[in-house]
Amino acid sequence: MDSGVDFITPEFLNILFFQQKNIVIFPYVDLKHLHSLELFTVGCNIVDLESTALHNLKEILEYEKDNSYSQNPTLFFIYNVSKNEISELMELKGIRCIINTNNNAQDLANGSEFLFYNKKNNQFLNYDKNPDLEFENHLIATSENEIILQDKIVKIKTAATRIFTELNQDDKLTNLSEILADYDKQYWNKILMFTHKYYDVEIPDIKALKFEQRPRPRTKGVLKDYSYEYEIIISMNRTIAKEFIQLLHNFRSKRVNPANLELEELFNPQKLYTYLRNHHWKDGIAEEFLQEWVQMRISKYTLSENDLNDFQVIFQKLKLPIGIITNLFGKTIVKDQRGDKSNLPKETIELPSIHDFSKFKKWMLERIKDIEELLN
Repeated sequence: MDSGVDFITPEFLNILFFQQKNIVIFPYVDLKHLHSLELFTVGCNIVDLESTALHNLKEILEYEKDNSYSQNPTLFFIYNVSKNEISELMELKGIRCIINTNNNAQDLANGSEFLFYNKKNNQFLNYDKNPDLEFENHLIATSENEIILQDKIVKIKTAATRIFTELNQDDKLTNLSEILADYDKQYWNKILMFTHKYYDVEIPDIKALKFEQRPRPRTKGVLKDYSYEYEIIISMNRTIAKEFIQLLHNFRSKRVNPANLELEELFNPQKLYTYLRNHHWKDGIAEEFLQEWVQMRISKYTLSENDLNDFQVIFQKLKLPIGIITNLFGKTIVKDQRGDKSNLPKETIELPSIHDFSKFKKWMLERIKDIEELLN
């Protein structure tokens, strides 16, 4: 994943999410880049504080820590903090924060709860030089964008909540293999680390637990790439594309077992379309689905003449048979913006017998003309 933001790295994912540590960043950092770290603070309430406008920063944090009624912990983004203020904040216990300072505070990097990062050198001053970041690298490398990466982090948070609930109920992790079935066993300890840090709960030694890791629900073979078809569909007409994507998710919810889908296929319509074309629509998009699409029932939008032409171009590029295209529009009541029906698709004309060659020739020439109009 090419995020374009320096902070979206395996190191920050490990520190902020899995280890739940505090970070001090210097020198000056663009605030929009600093807020990109919110990606790794899933499960926390974010509070922004500008220290230059406050004279009692430490007291404010202590008050918030002791008087918050939220079920989620609070994480503070604190800007323009002086070196002396950093020293005071480092004395506080139970505070989660990301601090930005313009001061040279590297001599304060002598503890483990606050990790110091020099943005200019792109280096941590007091961080394990060889941490195990295999899981973090895997999560970032397999995410096409920040939205998908965040979905994966949220999924880990959900798994941790299930683990915490099970420990509260019977102090055991009997169902751990089921909860973490979507992850390779080598990554389980990282998820358990997050559970321990976030919920402040002791985790039993999993080496002593008796369970078998349940196999993944589905093993994928090599899938044919249908992204070029998806691009044809969504690039022609925004209104038509929006209806298609909504119908795609409706089809998934009604006809597809979610256990058979990867996380990206659940939320990414292009990935979902490729899955459906490989498993449900191997011979082309189902005509029943196409009928729903051209009727625009979800948006209740009345197709204009231009919309109708866009539909025809899309179907032609998808190489749908002419007979299917004619059937689809023959069953669809459409009007252009002026109510003129003269440009609607021609009704299906019965194929004449080849023994009446003059009629057969006329029919062929009309069909060729129809095809040329579609191509244009």
